[in-house]
Amino acid sequence: MDESQFIGQLSVPRESVPSPQWEVTTSDMTPRLDTFLQSRLPTVPKREILEWIVTRRVRVNAQVGRKGDRLHPGDHVALLAPTILPANPQLTIRIVFTDEALVVLDKPAGMPSVALRHDETNTVPNFLLAHFPETATVSPRSLEAGVVHRLDTATSGLLLVARTPYTYIALRKAFTSHVVEKHYVVFVEGQLRRSGQRTSDLAAAGKRGQRMREVADGKGQRACTIYTPLERFPRHTLVHVTIPTGVRHQIRVHLAALGHPIVGDTLYGGSLEYAARLCLHATTLAFPHPLTGKRVRFESPLPEDFREEGTVTNDKGAIT
Repeated sequence: MDESQFIGQLSVPRESVPSPQWEVTTSDMTPRLDTFLQSRLPTVPKREILEWIVTRRVRVNAQVGRKGDRLHPGDHVALLAPTILPANPQLTIRIVFTDEALVVLDKPAGMPSVALRHDETNTVPNFLLAHFPETATVSPRSLEAGVVHRLDTATSGLLLVARTPYTYIALRKAFTSHVVEKHYVVFVEGQLRRSGQRTSDLAAAGKRGQRMREVADGKGQRACTIYTPLERFPRHTLVHVTIPTGVRHQIRVHLAALGHPIVGDTLYGGSLEYAARLCLHATTLAFPHPLTGKRVRFESPLPEDFREEGTVTNDKGAIT
């Protein structure tokens, strides 16, 4: 099915997921409950496992389990809650394309690409589970629901989703092999005069790692951002960006390091004076289709709120 439409009311029943159960054996070398679950579920992030325990979803011999519980051979461990998010058919996301292998979505700004907790209801995976329930078991993390890569919550634009485990592996390999083209359009503060490329290592900063920063070579993840000014305004520049790498916040960090933070990006020095949102939009995805090998390309125009929020009165010297 090839379609370009908004789906907001279609309802698809969610398939039930059995509760996993295990018996502790003499060969288990992880006596604590949390480490035991990590050994049995190696693809599940530790924070997810700790969430299950804290929210009383894990039982040891039919009793509520605690993180530091010591296990013994013969003990029974059960995960009572389903390991997928609730489906939310009320969410509205434009479907750019779908076939038996994948889905391309046009994610709105303000919606997380993946969920961090199992009680979330306003994320892309909540939408996917309502309309493509098979995505519940496609990727290693149940909170992803087949989402192959991520956009920041504040970023809008194209997001790629796998509908089968084979497709997920193939698309992830395409990303790691750098054969996926990712293009963005962004408004930055100031007048960016020249095209260029910035390459540096990035690493998390701060106590909670909410920010990224440039670090010495070899001390972080290598990131490359290629930028080209498209149109200049009195106090802003419309810029085309492509990233052959995929490091968290790399566009935001690199443009801020050039002295041109993204409009609305208060985390990296931008201002909300001219826009109420981060003016960063993923416009293009191109990659080899995992079933045919043929290169496919998808485009997304600038969303209406991007245009509207980037438009303010000329006496401020702003985008028009």
